[in-house]
Amino acid sequence: MNSLSALWLKDLYALRNLRRMFQREPIFKVIFILAFASGMMGGFFYLFLDGFRFLSDMGGGSYMITRRLFALFFFGLGSMLVMSNTVTSYSTIFRSRETTFLLTGPIDIRNLVTYKFIESTLLSSWAFVFLIVPFSAAYAWHEKLGVMFALWTGLFSIPFVILCGGLGTLLALIAVRWLPRNRIFWGGVVIAALLFLGFTLHQHRTELRDETSFVLNRVLPGLQLASYPLAPNNWVAEGIMSLTGGQFARGALLWCTLLANTLVIGLLVQWLGTATFHAAYQRLIGASDTRKRQPELLAGLDWFLTFLPHDVRGMVLKDMRSFLRDPMQWSQALIFFGLLALYFAGFRSFHYDQFPETWRNLIVFLNIFSVSSVICSLASRFVFPQLSMEGHSFWILGLAPTGMGRILATKFLLAALAMVSVSAGLMSLATWMLQVGPGLKLLAIGVAVAISLSVTALATGLGAVFIDLKQPNPVAVISGFGGTINLVLSLGLMLGTLLPFALTWHWHVTGRLSSALFIRGNILATVWLLTLTLITTLVPLWLGSRSLKRREY
Repeated sequence: MNSLSALWLKDLYALRNLRRMFQREPIFKVIFILAFASGMMGGFFYLFLDGFRFLSDMGGGSYMITRRLFALFFFGLGSMLVMSNTVTSYSTIFRSRETTFLLTGPIDIRNLVTYKFIESTLLSSWAFVFLIVPFSAAYAWHEKLGVMFALWTGLFSIPFVILCGGLGTLLALIAVRWLPRNRIFWGGVVIAALLFLGFTLHQHRTELRDETSFVLNRVLPGLQLASYPLAPNNWVAEGIMSLTGGQFARGALLWCTLLANTLVIGLLVQWLGTATFHAAYQRLIGASDTRKRQPELLAGLDWFLTFLPHDVRGMVLKDMRSFLRDPMQWSQALIFFGLLALYFAGFRSFHYDQFPETWRNLIVFLNIFSVSSVICSLASRFVFPQLSMEGHSFWILGLAPTGMGRILATKFLLAALAMVSVSAGLMSLATWMLQVGPGLKLLAIGVAVAISLSVTALATGLGAVFIDLKQPNPVAVISGFGGTINLVLSLGLMLGTLLPFALTWHWHVTGRLSSALFIRGNILATVWLLTLTLITTLVPLWLGSRSLKRREY
């Protein structure tokens, strides 16, 4: 048995143990997670189905749009998968404790890199399944296609996921080996800005060959780039459509082309990983930085925060330094919010500001939903486990001359300040680029701020109620019962806050609601927003403070 087979066998035993642990989980937790996953996929299915019905109402042009829409869909998913796998590969290949352990054994570097490449691809591609399944099911349902359509979609999706994962792993290997260590952040920002600028110039300067392409590109911005003939996402879209339409020779040719490129990417990952892994790993782990560093991180901030009490200032500085010293934390937040900022800044390039009022209104509320979803995700990832990450040193806080309620309030205010600043800034940018009215602009910012406060308070309070000081892994804390409840309640709170305003404004701009009822609906929605925000902010913090006060240290 070679080393790679031994690693697969190890994962097989781990899956068996995981199945046994899953059987010991509370039945309520299992049902809750399955119901939430089913509801989310059902919601995506309905959303995609409604979109296909909308396209079918456009008449003969719907067929041309749908064929290109598949290419745009796979282009978006592939881009996100490459970025996600880049971060995941960096973590699994270079920052994993398992990698350090395996380097001490008789494991060939080629097999180690291959194993970690497949592992990172599997870890980063689960969201792909949650989108491609409802999308393909909605299209098959709308077009009354058979089971074979699902088979063709799966046949093309598997090599496409591996190809995108391989590109992400290659980027991670290249960045760790050759990118300057102290300029990774700025290098990534410059590269992203150049790519965005190049895409914008491409959209403006490229001359479209025919009137049909021009019209379709105006309806779906970015369609021309996604339909590039040499792009893998275009092979997937055209291959699925060809096999569905009975063009088996063309579909098989496109699948073989995709498979051949996927195998080439896999060979490149093996070759580059074997050639550069040792040098990259030693450069990352063992290399010393000869630059003169300050003995204390954010030393000047201590003077700036002199208006705060001594205990509060100490806890704020400690939390900020802990966050900044962990690149895996601030890099994730930077990637999520940076992508949203780049997307909002490109609204003028896509001419979204020239859309009718109905569409701009819809885009505003979709932007609130996207920002709020990221806020919920990051609050569950960083805010919820922050008390549990104090670990065995939490007794220091327990014996400190300050109350537990004061500690909890400090952590909440610091996290809320960060979340509110980011959400308000992103929504200000989005509404300014869309050129909406002042009323809708204030509403969007206010709803985003209210959701940020509520979600942060919920994560802080439940994090104190379900605190686990014995678990050093934040992922294990998040995946527990408390983390699951927090995420589900956060998403439910977001939808309960957003939907009343979204429905009221949508019905008004479409003429279903008179001006008098529109004003009355906004008043009721505002009262509901203030009441819900007040309850979801104070009650979780009170429960968390009471739980901490009852603990013994």
